[in-house]
Amino acid sequence: MNKNLELLAPVGSFESLKAAIQNGANAVYLGGKEFSARASANNFDREELIEAVKYAHIRGARVFVTVNTLIKQDEKDDFLEYIKFLYNIQIDALIIQDIGMASIIKKELPDFELHASTQMSAHSLEDVLYLQNMGFTRVVLARELNVDELKYITDNSDVDIEVFVHGALCVCYSGQCLMSSVLGTRSGNRGRCAQPCRQKYQLYNIEEDSYVDTKGQYLLSPRDLNTIENIADIIDSNVLSLKIEGRMKRPEYVATVISAYREAIVNYIENNDRGVDDERLDELYTIFNRKFTHGYILGEVGASVMNSEKPNNRGLYIGKVLSCNTKSKRLKIKLEKSLKKGDGLNVGGGTVGRVLKGKQIKDYAAPGEIVEIDYIGDIAKGTEVFRTSDGDLLDRVRRTYEEDKEYIKIPLKGNITLKLGEKVKLSLEDIDGNRVEVQGDKEVERALKVAISEEKASKQISKMGDTPYRLDEFTSNIEEGVSIPISELNNLRRKAIDSLSDKRVYIDRSTILENYLSQQKKNDVLSKKTDKESLKSESLLVNVSCNKIEQINAIKNMDIDCIYYRDIYSLEDAIDIARKNNKKIVYYMPRIIRSMEKNVYKTLLNIPKEKIEYLEGFRIANYGELSFIKKNYSDKKIFISSWMNVMNDESINYYSERSAQRICLSQEMSMMQIKNLSKDIINKSDIEYLAYGRTEMMISEYCPMGVLTKECSKNKRDAMCKKSTYSLESDQGYKYRLSQDENCRTTIYSDDTVSLLEDLEKLYNEGIGSIEIALSFEKEKEIQEIVEKFIKVSNYASGLDYNIDMKDLNINIDKEFSKGHLYKEID
Repeated sequence: MNKNLELLAPVGSFESLKAAIQNGANAVYLGGKEFSARASANNFDREELIEAVKYAHIRGARVFVTVNTLIKQDEKDDFLEYIKFLYNIQIDALIIQDIGMASIIKKELPDFELHASTQMSAHSLEDVLYLQNMGFTRVVLARELNVDELKYITDNSDVDIEVFVHGALCVCYSGQCLMSSVLGTRSGNRGRCAQPCRQKYQLYNIEEDSYVDTKGQYLLSPRDLNTIENIADIIDSNVLSLKIEGRMKRPEYVATVISAYREAIVNYIENNDRGVDDERLDELYTIFNRKFTHGYILGEVGASVMNSEKPNNRGLYIGKVLSCNTKSKRLKIKLEKSLKKGDGLNVGGGTVGRVLKGKQIKDYAAPGEIVEIDYIGDIAKGTEVFRTSDGDLLDRVRRTYEEDKEYIKIPLKGNITLKLGEKVKLSLEDIDGNRVEVQGDKEVERALKVAISEEKASKQISKMGDTPYRLDEFTSNIEEGVSIPISELNNLRRKAIDSLSDKRVYIDRSTILENYLSQQKKNDVLSKKTDKESLKSESLLVNVSCNKIEQINAIKNMDIDCIYYRDIYSLEDAIDIARKNNKKIVYYMPRIIRSMEKNVYKTLLNIPKEKIEYLEGFRIANYGELSFIKKNYSDKKIFISSWMNVMNDESINYYSERSAQRICLSQEMSMMQIKNLSKDIINKSDIEYLAYGRTEMMISEYCPMGVLTKECSKNKRDAMCKKSTYSLESDQGYKYRLSQDENCRTTIYSDDTVSLLEDLEKLYNEGIGSIEIALSFEKEKEIQEIVEKFIKVSNYASGLDYNIDMKDLNINIDKEFSKGHLYKEID
């Protein structure tokens, strides 16, 4: 158990900030109006941020600001100015996604604490160690990890670990989802996700040309996470921070959830009590849920994580409809939970105006009773009834933050000195070691009647009222027979409290700086190459990503620069084909390699040395792979894939300084943003852009095909799983092809295919030195036509071949093509 355990609350408004802290959160995370990954939340302007820091720090809570979006090149200067503002107003830490921005912050403000956002997709010990070595103080782990993995990571790293324990789940690994921006312009990597996972889909069998009958249509919509009944298991994994999701939720939600989890945490830590009160559970169901799951973190997988029936609030189940009388406009319900006047229900809309028991009108009915309520319309017998709001609950939690009462009190030690002829002195000291001493305005006088006693002085000083303090200990140094007016003691107390509050606002960053400098001294993972020559080719190079041997065979005789090969189990055969045909080959590593999934690394390490020697290098798709390659194959070249989310020249510079041979830009990068890149940096690097392929919109631990066709919970893998014969069809008729890997991990592909054949010359003129052709489901002849035409147009764009026909700009295969994000700027 981590002795500094933190309950971290989401805050989308100042009311939510009060709700969080007054109900027991000892840290909050919030977004400003700028660069925040919940752009739809109210968020805080700069003045509100200053006040939020004061409010939180005075009450012993830390404040983390989310700047966890990818930063466009033309935003960089504004971003860095904003970061310096946050530093100066005493923000405790930044939650950040962009690796380039993190790097420059560490250069300019090395004592500013950085937390690696879940948008950085950290899902393994290797990822965590890399980010730790880079200077991150904390890593927010992917929601897909389980408690065994958490324990393994905390046991083998020194960085603080934060995990989500309650709230909404993403069906895709955070930071790896392009679905929202592909289907529109709102990017999840920019905090503007349109939540396509909450839309309706059908599962379509391509081979049989038929639809699978499913219970609901919201096939990508996860349930909400609720771990409160097993919070002890998560605490025992030694994580530091227990995070509640919900910056877009109302303050009543924040108050309800935080108070419930605070109670459960205290019960376990202080009493070893793992139980949770039924009333608390009911409140969590009522305040908001899309059905609850214990989540991946507690071992649930498959259907138990998903809710295909309804993508919004479900409420608390309270009973079933016995009958509906449309004439009398009454609905009869058999209750299994209580019902009160003012409750909101999932049927009828509005709130319950009265509860009818026979001829009696009641405000309350108990579980087991049969009651009637007023109801307009018709509804089937047996319909389940859910409470979606509870008036009493809302009134109670609102009182915790609307009346400006202080429910969280900071314990203080006080000391007063009264000496004849001298001004009175009062010192206060808090539990964090902050100490202030103030002096009164009047001198201590000889008592005319009754001298002041320690008891009387203590009584006055302890009158802290509605301040966030309480006096726990008091000592005095009072000369015998002296007196001071009570009003002077009161003024002195107020003066000391104000002084202490001012002091508590400011934070000590020295430990962060010491740890960072110490880490850099022993850091060999991030060693830089300083005198780097230009890697940019004189021509536009064509590189092809392949998933299987058949694809390599289709292109082995073509004039491409490099093969990116993705299948570890046939990599040796792929190397043999590449060597025989004098082709460069790079192993394109998986996006996800969990801590316990060592099969990729083990297989790689067992490949004979002579074959590894021919391998050109490794194409990286997560941070942990950088550490692995540095440790085991330091002589090999590093290629950065688009999954590393490079969107500005600071990120290019970061990887370039660390000897990356080639850097592929984010697929969400537009031509405008490419134009804005620093020419000094782009001209010294081999910058790549994906010019052809179906977009891999999502990568998910959820397998729709397995769950919906055979109720699989990652335990029924068979030959069908390898065939990729299913797709999800949207209401608009778009079909998104599915594929599954050996770990039952699903990739969801776009309906259309990006093709930038006509734009290669523009890309080359803006500094792009390489293009990627990403193959997926194409047939051999299609592959050959695609690659041949890209080679020809690339040569033309580079000035190597001036003979080109307009027909060379068309790919004659049965596909819908798009320009991706090249001319579609993301929000």
